[in-house]
Amino acid sequence: MPLLRLTAALQSALPALAPTGRAVVSALGCFNGNPPPAVELATLLGLDSRYQLARRLRQERLPPLGALTGWARVLHWLLEAESTGASLRQLASRDGLDPTAAYRLVRRATAMRWSQVRRAGVASFLARLSATLTGAGVGAPVLTGKVRPQSRGPSRRRVARVDPASLRERGEHWRPCGPISGHPEGVLGPRLTVGGTPFDVVVAPHGDIALVTRLHAAAVECINLRSLRVSASIHTGAAPTRVVPTRTDNRAYVTSQFAEEVAILDLELRAQVDAIPISGNPLGAVLSTDERTLYVTTNLDQLFAIWLPTRQVIASVPIRMACTNLLVHPSGRRIFVPTWRAGTIVEADARTLRTIRTFEVGGVVQELTCTSDGLTLYATNERGWLDILHLGTGKRGSIPFGTMAHGLAKSPDDAVVYVGLLRAGYVAVVDPRTLRVTATIATGGQPRRIAFDFTGRFAIVANERGWVDLIR
Repeated sequence: MPLLRLTAALQSALPALAPTGRAVVSALGCFNGNPPPAVELATLLGLDSRYQLARRLRQERLPPLGALTGWARVLHWLLEAESTGASLRQLASRDGLDPTAAYRLVRRATAMRWSQVRRAGVASFLARLSATLTGAGVGAPVLTGKVRPQSRGPSRRRVARVDPASLRERGEHWRPCGPISGHPEGVLGPRLTVGGTPFDVVVAPHGDIALVTRLHAAAVECINLRSLRVSASIHTGAAPTRVVPTRTDNRAYVTSQFAEEVAILDLELRAQVDAIPISGNPLGAVLSTDERTLYVTTNLDQLFAIWLPTRQVIASVPIRMACTNLLVHPSGRRIFVPTWRAGTIVEADARTLRTIRTFEVGGVVQELTCTSDGLTLYATNERGWLDILHLGTGKRGSIPFGTMAHGLAKSPDDAVVYVGLLRAGYVAVVDPRTLRVTATIATGGQPRRIAFDFTGRFAIVANERGWVDLIR
């Protein structure tokens, strides 16, 4: 998932932005210069209101959001026109905008006609953008003093801090789970409404707590699985994507894309306590088996290894189109990286990050999981199938679904594999022994990530339409 052209161009013109400014630029890039209303954009960035967003832009001496949006929209059209040869009329019609309104937007944002912008080209446009916005004081925030990664102004004040003693009184104390007992029967259970586009979900190793990232709300929800209620909401940087809990110290690591950091959460305090800055927008993350190294992919097509005792990057390698998923082999010696639209799965040495093998599977690779014995690798593919790879021989099989396969999880006893069918609104239950679909569970909406609890009693499914489902 490489850096978007629009985001890269904006960042090249505005290189010295503070965190909020960089998050706004990333959001404008993702929405092709046509973001949602200011109130929704503020929520996505973890701010309280559009007024707070406006204040943050003023503090960083940036123009108002409308002016930034205008420049970004015009730059998007210019990039498209240079790469495809399309006219502004065609580009505006494709975006559902009246062409005359598009011409007016160009003139209002840049004080130039579209024909002048087109003749000048991207390089000249970026130079003009940089000069215009730098003249407004870009990169010179009013706030002074050293800002620590965990300092998030009003967002910090909203964090629900919970005394561990009160958790024990409510029956939410952190305790090891019991032995593996099996897998769910596949019956759709209760549903909990969770706003902000739920994306990733994991079950914490201690206690009956699920962690759900809210991609468009800059928060991670802590859900008590016994009552299926939200016990706390932990505010993070913008666009929290993957959450990785630890087994040893009640912490979790969260890739915050637009904040360009990996957030560190304390699951007892229910708060973000620190962050690890990283180059680019962090996407996927996974811990080594000894929990001393965190592997992270970014949209700069890089795989990083972060040594957690010092929080320093100790190795990095280029990985073409790395996406939001990573997998460490049960042996701990290898790591698997799906490469999204490149249609491959890279097997690398977990210590050196050197590529060992590359599996050519085609399509658009998404989620990975591996059997407990480390012999079989499963991979969902957006083109509509599940790949099954025997790691010893490299032999490959597949199960077709006829619709986009996205989420993927294996039960702790290796007896069932759940596959989320994103566009169909179903979770398919696959028998690994026969490689057949034995049941489908109708969740509706768009089921994203799936996680089993450590005893095999149930599975939980994050649905980006605004809820999570429990499967018993």
